[in-house]
Amino acid sequence: MSGFKANVINEMIKLCLRRKSLCFMALTALLPAAGAILVSRFQSGLGVTAATAADFPIWMLGLFAGLLLPLFIFMAASDMFPGELENGTAKLVLTWPVTRLNIFASKHVSMVLYICIFIALGLLSSVLASFFLEAGGSGRAAGLTQSLLAYGAAVVPLAAIGFAAMLLAQGFKSGSGALTLCILLYGLAKLAGLLYPQFVVYSPTDYTDWYMLWIGGAVAWGKIFGIASLLAGWGLICFSAGYFIYDKKQL
Repeated sequence: MSGFKANVINEMIKLCLRRKSLCFMALTALLPAAGAILVSRFQSGLGVTAATAADFPIWMLGLFAGLLLPLFIFMAASDMFPGELENGTAKLVLTWPVTRLNIFASKHVSMVLYICIFIALGLLSSVLASFFLEAGGSGRAAGLTQSLLAYGAAVVPLAAIGFAAMLLAQGFKSGSGALTLCILLYGLAKLAGLLYPQFVVYSPTDYTDWYMLWIGGAVAWGKIFGIASLLAGWGLICFSAGYFIYDKKQL
């Protein structure tokens, strides 16, 4: 277990200290502030209230979960597998006194933690940015509770998408090729969800907004459980298939 923990820490350090990750962290931190200032000026100019402090973090989560975070996830998946082949560290990792299963599992745990870091950063920056806006009818405290639920729930579909991206990435020796395919497939899945929603109900890309089920009025626990089971199934299938490929791969 100590070797597994050390490998998770190593993977997290590699992910978080990459220049692109630091740039995206800065973007995640600054984007809500820029958005809140623009919304505040827009509302002041028109004399209407389109967004309040209570619902602004949820607005930002729609942008994070639907667009920005999937892009970050695809880049991380591309770095974890084909990226290691490109820079020659893949063989070095296998010389460590841990099994391939531990190495593979540690990468997936690191992916989930990576998502959690960006989600937490997005939540914190969105809540702070909401002070540029009026509190609104529900108040800041109620809005914060809703935001905590929504941002926490958003981790689940993003993790399933991350596991799927890690599976796809193993078919490439080039990080740019893996990234391009992930972005293309994600864009096509989102487009199919708009044009033919009945065909993508089993895709994790269709549930990046499932956090909306956790907020508002009565919580639809039956629907939440069904979607959670679907996403868990996706994660398990992608992990199992990915490990089968990783275990048989000759580096």
